[in-house]
Amino acid sequence: MPFAPSPLSRRAFLGTTAAIGTGLLARPALAAPPPPKLRTVEDGYITIAMSGTMPVTGLHDGKLEGSDALMVQAIAEKLGLQAKPAIMAWSATIQAIRSGRADIMCGDMGWTKARADAMLLTDAIYYGVNFITMRADHPSGSVIDPNELKGAVVGSITGTNYVVDAKKIPGIKDVMLYDNTDSCVRDLVAGRTDYAILDSMTVDYLILQQPGLALKQVPIKPNDQYPNLSGKGLAIMGMNQDNPDLFDAVNAGIKWLWATKKNAELLALNGMTSPDYVTLPPSNKRLGTDRDEADDLIGPGAHPRKDFSAYFT
Repeated sequence: MPFAPSPLSRRAFLGTTAAIGTGLLARPALAAPPPPKLRTVEDGYITIAMSGTMPVTGLHDGKLEGSDALMVQAIAEKLGLQAKPAIMAWSATIQAIRSGRADIMCGDMGWTKARADAMLLTDAIYYGVNFITMRADHPSGSVIDPNELKGAVVGSITGTNYVVDAKKIPGIKDVMLYDNTDSCVRDLVAGRTDYAILDSMTVDYLILQQPGLALKQVPIKPNDQYPNLSGKGLAIMGMNQDNPDLFDAVNAGIKWLWATKKNAELLALNGMTSPDYVTLPPSNKRLGTDRDEADDLIGPGAHPRKDFSAYFT
């Protein structure tokens, strides 16, 4: 005859089962691994060579600011490190990395072959995008082709590579050159120019700080006729070739930035809200220089990668 527990024994049985279930649910999560042992310029810190130019790097009341600097800080915290700024002229940052006076450099730093030969360059933290700046009430689509600037007066900064392409546009009325962004924007707001071609991140930050300017930016449609205007670059960070472990740890952190969309969050915090900053470019210009088809490192910085993904779960 099958066993039929009495009401008392049934309650005892169910109570035991519940206790077992509660015990399983209450099992503590696995402890995070202890911080990895990484060599840095100063023990316990990752030193950032940076110019302190917002919106990508800055320092205010002793605290880091700017999208790129805050990305380094977020990664450092996962590795048990504190981020420490070393403010210097941008021209001095590469030498600071190569001489071992800083661990990492950043600040809207574009990938180039020359830099790939001199340093370890991380995966992209976002993508460099060119925009046309215009008054907010100017009619426009979601993108603008450079040839649409026919008949327009365009402002830009003396010496920038945008100017070379802008002057090639058939029928463009004039390209006015300025010494700085402020004077160029002032003429645009006043209606003395129709458009401006400027550093997009600087203008994004300007719009964030001064919404009363009533400006907007529209991404430039890719057009091979104008590679300086419509090309899309890779924003990366540079590190010393003699410290591959730290590089691999930071690169694991960059994968975490993308997976959690933390990079987009920090860009938006500093005014860069366009999805184009986190949209993959059509081609990978690194292939054959410092990455192969499998995205493995090649060239002067090639080394077997170590897996630090456990610190970014």
